[in-house]
Amino acid sequence: MTRRSSSTHAQGARDPAARGGKRAGGWLLGLFALPFAAVGVGMLLLSVLPTLYDWARMQWWQPVPATLVAARLETSRSSKSSSYTVKASYRYQMAGREYQGDRVAISGGGDNVGDFQEALGARLEQALRDGAPVQVWVSPSDPADAVIDRSLRPGLLALKMVFVVVFGGVGVGLLVHVLRPARAARGSAGGSAQPLTAGMPGRVERTPGGVAMYFPAGRWWGLKLALALVGAVFLAVGALVPWEQESSGDMAPWLFRLLFGGVGGVVLLASFYALANSLRVQLDHTGLRTERRLLGLMLRWHQVPPHDIARLRVVESYTVESNGNRQAYFRIVAELRGGRQLTIAQDLKGRAQADKLLASIGGWTGYATC
Repeated sequence: MTRRSSSTHAQGARDPAARGGKRAGGWLLGLFALPFAAVGVGMLLLSVLPTLYDWARMQWWQPVPATLVAARLETSRSSKSSSYTVKASYRYQMAGREYQGDRVAISGGGDNVGDFQEALGARLEQALRDGAPVQVWVSPSDPADAVIDRSLRPGLLALKMVFVVVFGGVGVGLLVHVLRPARAARGSAGGSAQPLTAGMPGRVERTPGGVAMYFPAGRWWGLKLALALVGAVFLAVGALVPWEQESSGDMAPWLFRLLFGGVGGVVLLASFYALANSLRVQLDHTGLRTERRLLGLMLRWHQVPPHDIARLRVVESYTVESNGNRQAYFRIVAELRGGRQLTIAQDLKGRAQADKLLASIGGWTGYATC
């Protein structure tokens, strides 16, 4: 009896130390993730979204002839590359009043993505030498707001999205990984919700005559960030094909962009959705309710009465192959009598775990399974 109490006491003394070590490791990982998250989120909020907003509103601006006051192409050289910036000022009239502007393109600053800066700089310098007018786009609501070129520049936007996805994805993913265990622990301490078994990234709670489940955002975040990185690389490769070929009759560059950029964009968006969505499910004798959220915002929800639920079954969602090993992931769907399917559990690793959860849900709720 004494030896057992001493062992238990020693184990209890070691557990706080172990938990303290895990907390310290989590804080260090969180601090490591913060700069990555800041770069990605900052690029998204301060560059990508403002660019898309400006491009969208500029589609309604009016073309107005303008006279160039100054125009030049500035070159900044380094040991490995050169970047270019177009600077210009111009005068134009709107509603009988004269204005002066200096905004050249949607994105300010220099870059070396494609030949946009060089081509635009050469065109403006030639117009200045010839004394020829140039067309500018002017905001009808604020005539003092004008721009010479309102092109979106997909290549530059794709390059910025690589930073958003790679840096922001890694940083946010690591922060989710650090914070999720703490939330799960608080949930277990405060109620009857229990973590699902290995291979099931969520929580399940047995309720009177039914079950409540929650699959949070960030499930299998490492896998999905790897897929996002692949998509970003494909998108960048497709977008960075030299754009000066677009005026030629050669279709190969466009097909290359469509193949790499299109596939990359689809993979990138799918990975973002898979990483950022969450699913909450309530299934009992009153029927089924599901809530799908994206970044915490309600995306869609369904309410189904019990007599419309035909059966529950397991469906394979996707497979991942690595080093010759194939891993399948499954979901559980509720088949409705009209033929429609609603997902009630997702990202389940392995058929055995999916079948085990299906049997539990069927036993708790009384709905037919197969």
